[in-house]
Amino acid sequence: MNTKILEELGLTKNEVKVYLALLELGSTPAGPLVKKLSMHRAAVYNLLDLLLDKGIISYVTKHNIKHFEAHDPERLLEYIKLKKQQLDEKEKKLKEILPELQLKKNIAITTQKATIFTGKRGIKSVLEDILKIRKPWLVFGAEGKFKDLFPTYFLHHHNQRAKLKIPLKIIFNEKLRKKRKSLPHAQIKFLSEKYLSPSTTYVYGDTIAIIIWNPEPMAFVIKSEQVASSYHSFFEVLWDTAKK
Repeated sequence: MNTKILEELGLTKNEVKVYLALLELGSTPAGPLVKKLSMHRAAVYNLLDLLLDKGIISYVTKHNIKHFEAHDPERLLEYIKLKKQQLDEKEKKLKEILPELQLKKNIAITTQKATIFTGKRGIKSVLEDILKIRKPWLVFGAEGKFKDLFPTYFLHHHNQRAKLKIPLKIIFNEKLRKKRKSLPHAQIKFLSEKYLSPSTTYVYGDTIAIIIWNPEPMAFVIKSEQVASSYHSFFEVLWDTAKK
C-alpha cells in the first residue's frame, strides 16, 4: 500500500505504522502492538497518544487494561476537515495581521533607502541631486531658507535648473508674499500662515527630501516610488488650496 498520502495528511511514518497495525489487529492492548511493530514500549505509547490527539484512534478500558482501536478509515476524511478548519482559522488570523506585517516590510524597505545629510554641504548635495535627476521639482513648507543659506548658489542653482528645463512648483508661506520674486521656469503659490512648518519638503522623481533648517541644517532623504507618489498627491491637495 502506498502510505505516502497518510504522511501528507500530517502523520509521521511511525504514526502511520501504528495506525495500520491497529487496522489489522482490531481492538488490542498495547502489548501485541509493541510485539507486531518491534518498537520500544514507551515509543509505542507516545505514538498512541499522538494518534488519540488527532482523533483517528480510540481506546476502551477492559479489566483495567486499555484496548486501542483504529477508527473507521472514513474518519480520516473528518481529520482532513478538521485540518482544513484549523487552516481556515489560521488564514483568518494571518489576514488580520497582514497589514501590520506589510507595514513592517515597507518601513524596512524605506529605511534601507533612507539617507541623512547634515550641514551646508549635505543640503547642497540634495540640491545638486535635483539638477542631476532632472524631474519636476515640488516644494512645500518653503520659507526662503535656501536663499538665506546659499545667497550666491541660490541664483546659480535656479539658472541651471531653468537651462535644464526642470519645472518647479513651490508653495511659500503667505508671510513671504511681499518678499518673494519670480523664479525662472517656476510657478509660485502661497499658503496661509496657519500652515507654518518647521521643515521644507522637496519632492522630485522618486525622492523625498525633508529639510530641517537648524543652525546645522539636516535633510532626511527617502527614495521610494510608493512614498513619493503619496507626497505628490498630498502636494496637489496643498497646491489646489494655495493662492497665487
